[in-house]
Amino acid sequence: MSATNTLKMKRKASSAKTGPRKKIPLQQPSPSPSDLDLEFDDLDDGSNGGADEDAGIYDDPMIDRQDSDDDDSDEDEAEDEDEDDVPTAGPSRSQSNKHLYKAPTLEEMEAIRGAEASGGTTFSLQLSALLQSTLLPTNPAPTLKTLLSTIHSHILSLSALPPVSPLKAVKRIGNSTKIPFVGGEAWDPTKNEVQWKLGWDKPHEIIVGGSWSVVGGYKKGKNEAGNIDLVVVMPSAMFSAKDRMDYRYFHKRSHYLAVIYSELFKMAKKDGSLSGVQISWDQAMGDARRPIIKITVGKDQGLKQKQTIRIHASILPDVFPLSTLSPTKSLLRSDRPTPLYTSSIINDTLHKPHLLHLHRLSQVISSERTVDSFLATWRIWAKRRGIRRERGGSGWFASMLLGWVVDGGETGGAGGVREKVKKVRGVGKGLGHWGALRAAWEFLAQTDFRQTPVFINSISEEPVPHSDLLASFEDVFVDPTGKVNIFAGWEQGDIQALRYHARETLAMLEDESGDLFAETFLRDRKLGVEVYDEYIKVDISSAKLEENPEYASETDLAVHSFADILRRGLSDRASLVQVFPSSTIPKTLDIGIVYNPDHATRVIDIGPSSDTAQSAAAEAFRQLWGDKAELRRFRDGSISESVVWDISRPEEAILIPGKIVKYLLTKHFDIPEENIQCVSSDIEWSRIIQIPESVRKAICIPGSEKQGFRPVLQGYEELYKVLKDIDSELPLAILNVFESSESLRYSSTFVPHPIDLNRLNSSATTSINHIPPIEVVVQFESSPKWPDDLAAIQKVKLALFDKLAKILTERIPKSRSSILFDADYIHNSAVGEISDHASLEILLPQGVSFRLKIYYEKERTLLERILYEDEPVFATSLPRPSKKLAHQALEKHLSLFHHKTNHHQSIKPLHHKYPSYSTATRLLKRWFSSHMLSTHIPVEIIELIMAKVYLDSESLQNPASATAGFVRAIILLSEWDWKATPLFVPIYSVKSSSADEKRIKFPSDQKQDPLKAFESLRSKEKASDSSSSNQHGWVVFTEEDQSGLRWTKSITRVIAGRVGVLAKATLAAVKGGIEIGDLEVRALFITPLEHYDVRLHIAPSATSKYHQNIQANPEEWEAKLKFRNLQSTSSDETRIGFNPIESFVEDLRRIYGDSILWFYDNNGGVVVGGIWNPAKDSARSLKAFLGYSSVPVKSESTLITINKDAILAEISRLGKGIIERVERIR
Repeated sequence: MSATNTLKMKRKASSAKTGPRKKIPLQQPSPSPSDLDLEFDDLDDGSNGGADEDAGIYDDPMIDRQDSDDDDSDEDEAEDEDEDDVPTAGPSRSQSNKHLYKAPTLEEMEAIRGAEASGGTTFSLQLSALLQSTLLPTNPAPTLKTLLSTIHSHILSLSALPPVSPLKAVKRIGNSTKIPFVGGEAWDPTKNEVQWKLGWDKPHEIIVGGSWSVVGGYKKGKNEAGNIDLVVVMPSAMFSAKDRMDYRYFHKRSHYLAVIYSELFKMAKKDGSLSGVQISWDQAMGDARRPIIKITVGKDQGLKQKQTIRIHASILPDVFPLSTLSPTKSLLRSDRPTPLYTSSIINDTLHKPHLLHLHRLSQVISSERTVDSFLATWRIWAKRRGIRRERGGSGWFASMLLGWVVDGGETGGAGGVREKVKKVRGVGKGLGHWGALRAAWEFLAQTDFRQTPVFINSISEEPVPHSDLLASFEDVFVDPTGKVNIFAGWEQGDIQALRYHARETLAMLEDESGDLFAETFLRDRKLGVEVYDEYIKVDISSAKLEENPEYASETDLAVHSFADILRRGLSDRASLVQVFPSSTIPKTLDIGIVYNPDHATRVIDIGPSSDTAQSAAAEAFRQLWGDKAELRRFRDGSISESVVWDISRPEEAILIPGKIVKYLLTKHFDIPEENIQCVSSDIEWSRIIQIPESVRKAICIPGSEKQGFRPVLQGYEELYKVLKDIDSELPLAILNVFESSESLRYSSTFVPHPIDLNRLNSSATTSINHIPPIEVVVQFESSPKWPDDLAAIQKVKLALFDKLAKILTERIPKSRSSILFDADYIHNSAVGEISDHASLEILLPQGVSFRLKIYYEKERTLLERILYEDEPVFATSLPRPSKKLAHQALEKHLSLFHHKTNHHQSIKPLHHKYPSYSTATRLLKRWFSSHMLSTHIPVEIIELIMAKVYLDSESLQNPASATAGFVRAIILLSEWDWKATPLFVPIYSVKSSSADEKRIKFPSDQKQDPLKAFESLRSKEKASDSSSSNQHGWVVFTEEDQSGLRWTKSITRVIAGRVGVLAKATLAAVKGGIEIGDLEVRALFITPLEHYDVRLHIAPSATSKYHQNIQANPEEWEAKLKFRNLQSTSSDETRIGFNPIESFVEDLRRIYGDSILWFYDNNGGVVVGGIWNPAKDSARSLKAFLGYSSVPVKSESTLITINKDAILAEISRLGKGIIERVERIR
C-alpha cells in the first residue's frame, strides 16, 4: 500500500477513538491521490497496517521512552481499569462511589496544564473555538478529491516531447505560456548559445505534499481554505550530472513546469472540471529559482471555499550526489561558493522526507489533532504580525519548529565555540498544541542562530557535514534531514523580526490581566508604522547594484545589499533592521527599523581612531560614509573618524536615523532622495506641532527654537527661586511650589517658545498675538492667620496675590503682574465666593508667562465638613453654603490642587524613561484638537492614553519614535470597546520601577475594586432612563483613581463614539496611504465638517491662535506684518492666554446647555460645529424653564418644539464681530 494512501488513512485514524493506538507503517508515497475513497472505506472497516522496520530511524534517543511510548500509556490505563475490579483491604465504600477518585487521563491532564499555561480556562475556550472555526474536516470533500484526481490524471496523460534547443522549446509551447527561465539575462538560455536541450517525459510520480495530506485542511481567510501542494517528481533520465551547473537544472525544471502549465491553461478554457480555474506562476517559499504553478479554484468548480492548488517540481535524491551539492562549492562561473544556489537544488529533493517528518510527528504526538492545531495557531499568529509565508509564516516552517520542540537535536556554541555542538533534549510528545507553541516561541526568542547554530535531530544517514553548513551560513537552523539550512536565503532582518515577535509575545503573556487571546491571535499587528519606529519605502527601479549571481533576482540582491549597508550605518541605533519586498507596489522595498532608544538620536557617530593600528577600520569607515566622514578632536585629546548630523531643534533628533538611511542608499546605490519615502520621519509629522516659521520670526526670541522646552524650564526655575526667597516679605511663608502645566512636563501641543515682547506689541495683527500661561501652584503654610470661613479665605488669597505681585515686580525687573478672576466666578458668584476663583499672572522679561494659584489645605476640610457633617443647630453658627455649591467647590479644589499636581508628577518621568513619549503625546493632542474634540477631552486623559501605549505595549516593543506611539494610540482608540472594558493605566507605578523595566503592569491587587465599580456604573446606566449624551463614555483607572472618572466626566458616550469613528477613519487613511506609497500626513489632521448640523464660521482675525490652525493661511498675518511699524499697540493690551473664541464657545455652552453640543479646535480653529440634541426635536407641551427657545408646532395641537432659527439668530447677534457667517445644515 502506498505511503500517500497510508498518510490519508492516518488522517482518518487520528479522528477515531476506539482501541489502543498502533504504529502505522511509513511507506513510499504513491503517484496517485485518486485512490483515497477505497482506503477511507477500508479504514472504516477497522483495517490497519503492520509494523514497519524502518520506523526506528525516527526514534529520538534523547527522549525518555517512558514518557514517549503510546502503547505503554494505553496499557497503564487498561491496568488501572482492571485494578478497580480487584477487592482491596480497607473501609468499605458504596458501589456508586467506585470511580470517584479515579486518576485523570493524559488528555485531561493536558487540558488542565493547557488552561493553566494559557492564562486560564477562558483563554483555552477561546483558543478551542478559534481552532474549531479554523480546522477543516480531515476527510476532504469528494469534489476536491475529484479535482485533484483530474489534475493528476491529466499530467500523467501528457505526451512526451523530444529534446530540442531552448529557442525551439519556447516556440513549441507557444505564446500562451512564458517559460519562467531564472537567473537573469546572463543565464537566459534563449539569449545565450547552449549545447543542452529541453524535453519532456512523464513524471516519475506525483505525490500530495505539505500538511494537507497529513493533518487536513484549514481556513486561512473568509471563504478561503489553505493551500494544497502537488509534487511532480521529474524523471531522472532528463538530467545529467552537469545540469547542476550554471542554472541548467533550473532551466529544465522551469520548462518541465511550463509544459504542464500550458496544458492546464488549455483545459481551463474548455468545458470540464477544470473549466474556469485561474492559473498563474508563483515561487516556492519565495525562491525565485523555483517557480511553481498556482491554480486557484472555488465555487465555479463546485467547492464551498476558494482554494489554491500549487504544483511543485521535484527530483529524486540520487539525481545529483549530495557531495556535489556542498554549500562550500561553486556551481556557477564564479570563484565564490554558492550555498544559496545549492540549497535551492537540495530543497527540490526534500518534499518527501519533509512529508514523512510531519507524518511521524502526527503519529508520535499523543493528543488528537495536536499537530494541525499547532500549525494552524502558528499560521494565525504569524499572519497577524505580517510575517511573510516564505519567511516563517508557513506551516512548513512551523513543522520544522515542532520537530525541534518534540525531538530536540544539537546546538553549536558550546563553550563559546560555534563549531562545538552539544545534544539537546526535546520536550517530548506529551505537549499540547498551546504548550508546543509557547515552546517554539521560547526557542526562537532565546536562540541566537549565529552564535548558537541549531541542528534538528537528524533522520538522514547522509547529512551535509556541520562544518560545511557553518562555513557557508551565518544564521544556521538545519532541517531534520541534515541537508539544508532552513534559513538559507533569509536576510538577517527576517530572522530578527521572527525572534522579535516571539520575544514580545512571550513578554506580553506574562501579564495575565489583559486580553491575551485577542492580542495574540485576533488583532493585526502588521502595520509598518505601528510595528517599526521607522518605516521607509524605497523605489529601487533606478538602483545600481553590484552583480552577484548567488541571488536569484534583483529584488533579493537589493534586499541583502540594502540591509548590509544600513545595518553597518545604523549600528547600535537600531535593534532590528528588516528589508523586504513591498506587497502592494512593484519594484519597491519596505524597510522597517526598530530603534534602540538609548542611541537612536545620537548626534555624532564616532569611528576608529587615526592610529596606524586601525588604518583598515578607518578606511572602511570612510568608504561607508564618504564625504560625511571627518577627523575630529575630542575633549580627551583623542582624534577619531566621525560623522556629525546637524539638527535645528531638539525634536529633530529623531529624524537622524531616517537621514542616515537616505544618505547611505543615495551614496551606495545612486537612489534619488525623492525615491526614498521615510513614512515615520516625514517632516510633516514635526511641522504640524510647530508654529509657522514666519510667526516664530515675528514674535519669538531668535534662536529659541533650538532650545526646545528649556527656556520655559529656566523661567520656572527663576520664578521658583524668587518665590522660595521672599518669605520674610510675606505675612505667610511659602511652603511648597508645585508644577501643574503640560508645558513643564514636555507635553504641550506646541513648544512654548519665549515671546519677544517688543516685537509682539508692535505686530499689526491679533491672529498671532497669543502668550500661553504656565500653571503653577503655590502652597502657603498653615497658620492661625487663615480664617475658617471659605469666603474669607478667598479674600485672603486676593490679598496675598496683591502682595506677591508687588514683590515679584520688584524682584524681577521688567516683569508684569496682574490679578484675574475665573469665568465661573463671574457667571456664578455664589460658587465663586467659596471656591478658588482668582489667580496671579506674571510675564517674565524673557517672554515666558506663568499663572499662579494659591493652595490652602484646610479648604478641603471645610468643604467636606459642609458635605458630610450634620447641619448646626439654628442660631449657633453662621449659615453654611448649600451642599450643592460645596460639592462644586470641592470638585474644583481637588482638581486644581490635588489631581492635577499629582498627575503632573506621574507624567513627567515618562519623558525621561521614553524619550519619544513627549512628541507622541503632542501629536495625539494635535489630533484631538484638529478634529474639534479638545474642549471635550481633557489634556490629562490624552496623556494617560499615550502612557497606556508606552507602559503596556502588548505584543510589540515599547515605541521609540513619536510616529509609532501616535499610530498605536490611534489603533488603541479604534479598537477600544469602552462600553464593556475600562482602561487601566499604571502611571503611578513608574516611579517604583527600575530604569530597565519597560513594561509596567497595573498592580493586580488593585484591580478588583475598580472592576466592580465599572460593572456597577454600567449596570446603573443600563437601568436608568438618561440619554446617552449624559452617560459616561470612557472609564480610565489609575492606581490613585479608583472611580475611573477623574478626567473623563466630560466624555459622554456621544463624544466617545465620535472619537472611535474618527480613529477608525484615521487608521484607514494611514493604511491606504502606505499601500499606495503616498501618505499625506497633514490630511490625517483635517476633520470632516459634514456631520455637523450647524457651522459657525469665525473670522481669522478674531482669534489670537489662528497661526496654530492646521490649515492656516499665512497671508492673514504676513501681509499685515509688512506694515507693523505703522501701528503700535499698548503693552497693556497684551493678555496672557486670552483667546476670544474659546470664551465665546464657553458662553454658548453655558447659555444653551444640552440643546446643542458644540465642537471647536482650540488651536486656532475658525469653525465651531454644533449638533442639535435629538431629544429636543420632539414636540412637547409648553412649560416654564424649558431652557431653550421654543416655537409652536404647525398643527392643531398645543405642542411646541425647539426654535432653531431663533437660537441661531441669537448666536449670530452674540457673535457679532467674531462670526463671519452661520451655516445651518439641519
